[in-house]
Amino acid sequence: MQKILWSGLLVCVLAACGGGGGSSSEGSSTVVAAEGPTGASASSLANICTPTAEKSWVRNYMDEVYLWYNEITNVPQASYSNAIDYFYALRVPARDHFSFALTSAESALNKAGSDIGYGARFMRASDNRIRVGFVESNSPAAQNLLVRGSTIETIDGLPAATMDNKALNAALYPSTSGESHRFTVTDPATLLQRSVLMSAVVVVTAPVLQNQVLQLSNGKKLGYMVFNEHTTSAEAPLIAAFTQFASAQVNDLVLDIRYNGGGYLYIASEVAQMIAGNRVQGQVFDTLVFNAKQQVYATQANSQIPFYNTSTNNQRLPTLGLARVFVLTGPGTCSASEAIINGLAPFVQVITIGGTSCGKPYGFSEKDNCSSAYFAISFKGQNAVGTVVDTNGLAPQCSAADDLEHALGDPAERLLQTAIGYQSTGACPATTRSASAHDVLHEVYRTPWRNNQLLKN
Repeated sequence: MQKILWSGLLVCVLAACGGGGGSSSEGSSTVVAAEGPTGASASSLANICTPTAEKSWVRNYMDEVYLWYNEITNVPQASYSNAIDYFYALRVPARDHFSFALTSAESALNKAGSDIGYGARFMRASDNRIRVGFVESNSPAAQNLLVRGSTIETIDGLPAATMDNKALNAALYPSTSGESHRFTVTDPATLLQRSVLMSAVVVVTAPVLQNQVLQLSNGKKLGYMVFNEHTTSAEAPLIAAFTQFASAQVNDLVLDIRYNGGGYLYIASEVAQMIAGNRVQGQVFDTLVFNAKQQVYATQANSQIPFYNTSTNNQRLPTLGLARVFVLTGPGTCSASEAIINGLAPFVQVITIGGTSCGKPYGFSEKDNCSSAYFAISFKGQNAVGTVVDTNGLAPQCSAADDLEHALGDPAERLLQTAIGYQSTGACPATTRSASAHDVLHEVYRTPWRNNQLLKN
């Protein structure tokens, strides 16, 4: 495998990052079974858009790049009417519930930092209440005055708390622009219920939902940033936020990634560099480990992701040079977000606050074939000292339940309040409250593109 580092951007140019024939003494040309790899390279089968040919391409592609290619159970292609369903059937269920496929159009929308929907993130509490985690500005949700903490009582007349997941996901995250649903909403400030009709649109999401400098009572300045997704559109607002923090000469930083499912690894590396500055200059952010067929190509130079100190436009990144950073986490903190924590850990003190992260040390590159985009797990990442994110997730050093009763960025919001308390005393506050049934929150649904580590094609 080769990767070219160009203007701070990781570009993959061989099989593990986008197809091409596998080559090794392990025998990528061996026919395993009638429904196994055919012996042809995936590239030789590409863009032959008949159901049979597409499924053959999927099987050969998985045999070349899939991290657990030698554990795939061959299943009859004839049992699946399309290549995407067949792709899901080939995953190794004991290890992998992350590999996914989308239409190429859906993937392009996600890469651009856009979604079809209402512009709100919906959460399910342990008591099954459906609540709003945050709202994008100028979205249908914002126009209908939904805010963090709003409760969705009914959807099209049905109690939201008792709806099955499929119906709930379809209503809260429509797949078609213009699709409408009627909601009964309880406003958190007044506890009054009202009816709203929302129609889905293409929403351009804000990767950096907010950033501010807080003046603390001890005279210190604390930077606070809600960073929600590692998309290509994230780079500019991240640079702007860190430029603001550097200009203000903040003493500490709170990086709020409790709802950040991941995305591009080069963005994660840039964030880590902007936090630590010279402390990580020239160091390794993440080392990628591929399957045996691809690992033969992985030299030190092309399997290691450095801490990038320039943007994709080759501009020097602003840096804070901090010796420690507070990171707010939860079940929605996944993949490339966990890589920030893991990558920084050998070099700076990373104080995690909130809930246990999702536990995804794996990643992939997008491979398109016949108008479908496939994301098969093709590597796992480890930091400069060889530590891999545990698949059970990263447990927080200060446990604190998510708090929908306060706005993000409010110093009284429980996770931020905990960080401020630690900044003042050097320890987790004794008053930190563990989660109750009402505030253990999990996202109702999120497109799998947003929960990942992606190499830039």
